[in-house]
Amino acid sequence: MSANFGGSNNQEVDINITPIIDCFTVLITFLLASASFLSIGFFEVSTPGNGVDAAQIEPDTELVVKVKSNQIAEFREKGKKNGILRFDLSKPESVKSLETELDTLKSNDYKLTQILVSADDEVGFQALSQVMGHLNRTNLPVVVGEF
Repeated sequence: MSANFGGSNNQEVDINITPIIDCFTVLITFLLASASFLSIGFFEVSTPGNGVDAAQIEPDTELVVKVKSNQIAEFREKGKKNGILRFDLSKPESVKSLETELDTLKSNDYKLTQILVSADDEVGFQALSQVMGHLNRTNLPVVVGEF
């Protein structure tokens, strides 16, 4: 490409556009490659305002089981049924009443969705596994941790 500027000199000026084309080629390649890694993700969020009844989300009764170092399993019920029940794991009649209470919770309409379990540091494995065995019979998720 040449340009002729008016005058008697008749000098030709050449503009080298090859480096500019090379830069744009690299730029277009980079933009196309980076655009393929971009993705816009959408996710649905269910909130009580989205037509879901709040009574369906929150359980009627929350059950928190704490196994203590003296072989006592303490059941804290909050919600429609409130109270604290203590079961001595070393006594067979107390273990039987624990099973009866779990059957009552399972059969009633309390909408119990999970059981939260925690234990003292000194609790032995046998006592904790005994309580967990009884809780697993309810077919409810058992969450273990400190609450």
